[in-house]
Amino acid sequence: MNSVSRLSASRSSSETGWVAVTSCLWLLMASATLVESYAYRYAGAVLALIALYQYMKTAPHLPMDWRGWLCVAWGVYALGRFLIEFYLLPDHPAGDRELLFGIPLAFPLIAFIFFLCWQDMERIVAVYFGIALLTIATTTHYQLIFAGETVRPLIQHNQIHGAVCCGIILIAATCWMLHYRTTPNADKTLKLLSALITPPLIILCLIGIYGAKSKGVWLALGLTSPAIAFVILRDLRPRMGMLIIAGVAVILAFGVYAVRGNLERTAGQTVASTFFMLEDVKTGKTLDAAVSQTIDDHSTPLSMDERLQLWANAWEVYSTAPIFGWGNEWIVRWRHSHYTGVNYTLTHNGYLEILVRYGLAGAAFLSVMLFVFCRSVYQAASAAIIPRAALHAYFLILLFFAFTLLSNSNNRLAIGESLAILSAAVALACQLKLRSANSVVAARPQALQLT
Repeated sequence: MNSVSRLSASRSSSETGWVAVTSCLWLLMASATLVESYAYRYAGAVLALIALYQYMKTAPHLPMDWRGWLCVAWGVYALGRFLIEFYLLPDHPAGDRELLFGIPLAFPLIAFIFFLCWQDMERIVAVYFGIALLTIATTTHYQLIFAGETVRPLIQHNQIHGAVCCGIILIAATCWMLHYRTTPNADKTLKLLSALITPPLIILCLIGIYGAKSKGVWLALGLTSPAIAFVILRDLRPRMGMLIIAGVAVILAFGVYAVRGNLERTAGQTVASTFFMLEDVKTGKTLDAAVSQTIDDHSTPLSMDERLQLWANAWEVYSTAPIFGWGNEWIVRWRHSHYTGVNYTLTHNGYLEILVRYGLAGAAFLSVMLFVFCRSVYQAASAAIIPRAALHAYFLILLFFAFTLLSNSNNRLAIGESLAILSAAVALACQLKLRSANSVVAARPQALQLT
């Protein structure tokens, strides 16, 4: 048995303390979806140190493969560019949260410790959903929601963050229950837990998303819903899947009808302003002119007006350095952009956040990284290393999150940072499991690589 296989082998009862510590750390890593804090950073740092210690104990040492080096290359580029521009440029620009883009440096280590904890993850996931149900059940202000007030779901800094987290939990819980509904030899206790926890958790998440009144999250969940329905139909028997989808659709239809007045007050004018702006473009106006007119129109809702100003500023900055972006210096250029009255530097669009800093080249590099991660998870599911439901959860959560980035810079928030770390860890750990499985099947010595 090679070194990687030995590391993932069954552990003795004397290692109960190790399991308890790492399990708590992984729960803290996922805690950003429940409580907006930096606990996941501290937990990630400890996990990385444990991974480094375990790696040094492994003989022979396992070299990183090209996927790990891809993450390191980006991290070195992002941090190196930040330091060079900070020290060499005369005004020493520090940007705004630029160091977040260097996090991929830690991806290989977090992936390695994820691989070592692989056999504990099913139980950790069950504990997480139990905590999620308790958290949302005890923090949801039901009376305020049904009175038409805006609330902050879970324990988040604002309602948008809470709504995004509710969407992620909803999708993950749906796939969690689907896994136990479609796996004949699944753990009976965990199967019962999923049946008890998931329905109320999904309902509370939907209530939280409605109460948050985040139009961007409503849109993101609506765009993701067909993919969720497809997964349900694919995993369950057609009749069962259709019954579930029809039941949910009927409940949602009644719910939407019951609160139609509140929905109109929340999103009606935004939809109307968007429609008029698109009509202007169709009638021959340039997009810039249509956006400017919408910003100047007093009937445009404040949130939409500010977002359009932010996006116009970001596009203006990006357009002057489209290939490689402005790095740290973007914040200096931002102060001289057209709409100086808006007080935010958070552009409320995750894609523009990347483009103004790193341009098309940086966006392309990060897209390649994302593709590599998704391919590794797909390959692991095809090889039955992870359940199909885990693959679906991975893709659906990333799809939903990608839609939320259209109207908010969630990649710069705690939820985005922790999601990036965990999604990378899962993907790279899957690749290491694939290599370990191939080594066993081949039955010959191989130098497996640290993903």
